[in-house]
Amino acid sequence: MGLGDIRYEDVIAATEEFRRLGRDDFLQTYGFGRARSYELVLDGLRYDSKAIAGVAHGHATGDFLSAGDFSGGAATVARRLRELGFEVETGETPRDPAALLERLRKLKVSRGPGNPAPSRHQPLSLLWAISREADERPRMTPWPQFRDEVGPLLVEFGLPNAKATPEYPFWHLRGSGLWEVQGIPAEQAKEMPKVSILDAHHPQAGLTEEAAALLRDPVTRLDAIVTICETYLQDADHQALFERMGLAGYTTAGSLLSLSEDENGGTDMDAYGRASGPAPRRDATRSVIVRDEALARRVKQLEGDRCQICGTELRYLNRPYSEAAHIRGLGRPHHGPDELQNLLCLCANCHVLFDGLEIYVDSDGLVRDTRDGREPRPLRRDPRHPVDEAHIGYHRNLCHLNARKPAVG
Repeated sequence: MGLGDIRYEDVIAATEEFRRLGRDDFLQTYGFGRARSYELVLDGLRYDSKAIAGVAHGHATGDFLSAGDFSGGAATVARRLRELGFEVETGETPRDPAALLERLRKLKVSRGPGNPAPSRHQPLSLLWAISREADERPRMTPWPQFRDEVGPLLVEFGLPNAKATPEYPFWHLRGSGLWEVQGIPAEQAKEMPKVSILDAHHPQAGLTEEAAALLRDPVTRLDAIVTICETYLQDADHQALFERMGLAGYTTAGSLLSLSEDENGGTDMDAYGRASGPAPRRDATRSVIVRDEALARRVKQLEGDRCQICGTELRYLNRPYSEAAHIRGLGRPHHGPDELQNLLCLCANCHVLFDGLEIYVDSDGLVRDTRDGREPRPLRRDPRHPVDEAHIGYHRNLCHLNARKPAVG
């Protein structure tokens, strides 16, 4: 018996069982691995084509095929499924960053009748999910929480006059291959469920395990954020968006602090606005990153305490003064390494500009102003001071992301 025994209704029965069991249990039950190349796409959901064909054959004949029974390979399975009228897509599942970014660029977003711009519902929902990953929160989110958190974002940052309908990205993001929905009965999942069904069953949705695993890498995560913003959110206020999304860490390269009035206030003033007593004190407990002071001294020594960007040589208390600046910031969300290759020797002024994403180093080693305000200058480098170009590129991406116009080359 061969694939010719499979009928349309057998494939539908296999997909319903897939949804009922969930991908992992379905594949384990019938002894299949994840699809490497061909995926059956039905109602926006993706299925492992070989596994579906093997189970469909069992429904048709009583003989369930295993992974080793397909002598013709995945291409033969895809051809048979297409003959039956199904859509089969070719492409690697997102097990590598390039595949993930490609899927982000090709989201099947809708366009309104009077607005040629792509809808922002799916991109904003994915950014929200990425912010959860950056904050190490659970991958899957119940529908009520998704609705209450994503809905206001669609109002605030969606296209003008667009309706806030969080149920659409909650369900239709499945078509991206990066998203899954769990908890909807198979008989009610053949088309998009009504909001009343979502409210009744409280399903969960979130990034697939593969996508979430890739996005745990800080470099891939930044690339994903840049891809979404460049492709769908060019006109949005990125800094306001990141602040609202919980991605404020991506608006600086380091840990510049902005104390609130409550944190910075509390001193008694006289009638003329002068302090009438000593500055107040308060107890505080903080968790801080322990930096390798020997590395900081080493980079300053190699560069002679001279700023690698502007060449300034400062003195303080009759001693040379410079600062060791991390190119890719330590701690969340950048998680840069504390190593010599991730350090520059800068003056205090250039350190603030560098961390504040006002200046960056281009691919030719020239220091440029993010807002094109001054002539580029070469980054000074002592031959004994190695600098990792990957860290430079990460910082450059941050500057690009936060620039008001695409000034980064």
